[in-house]
Amino acid sequence: MLIKFFEKLEKSKWVPWVGTAPFVLGPIAIMLGGEVARGIGLLAFFASAWVGIVLGGKFALFLCTHVFETSEDNGKRLTAAFSAFGFLFIPVVVALIANSNLGTDIGTKSLTAHFVWACIGGAIFYCVSPTDSEQDTSTRVQFRLA
Repeated sequence: MLIKFFEKLEKSKWVPWVGTAPFVLGPIAIMLGGEVARGIGLLAFFASAWVGIVLGGKFALFLCTHVFETSEDNGKRLTAAFSAFGFLFIPVVVALIANSNLGTDIGTKSLTAHFVWACIGGAIFYCVSPTDSEQDTSTRVQFRLA
């Protein structure tokens, strides 16, 4: 019975909304409390993480198709790296703008430190992303053992 419940829960369309509800309802509660600018700043900060992932991926796609002629495998790795960079760096930029213009109190370190760590995170994602040849050899080994 519990297994069937989790199978239904996995297919449910409301589970992602329950997970993101605190990130949306928190700033809305702040806005209803009379601090509209602060609530909008926090909402923009939380939304910028997803925007960073999308913008990083689109930027990598643009680089791979229009600037450099890279293989599909390298394009996938660059997309993962730039998505990680955007996830780590864009929210900090939005937080600094929200702190200076909207009166939020989002704690950040220096922009340079965040940029360096975002570059390191992107490099880690580039190196860790599996290549197609690694995936092919692992499946070949499994087929040889079977």
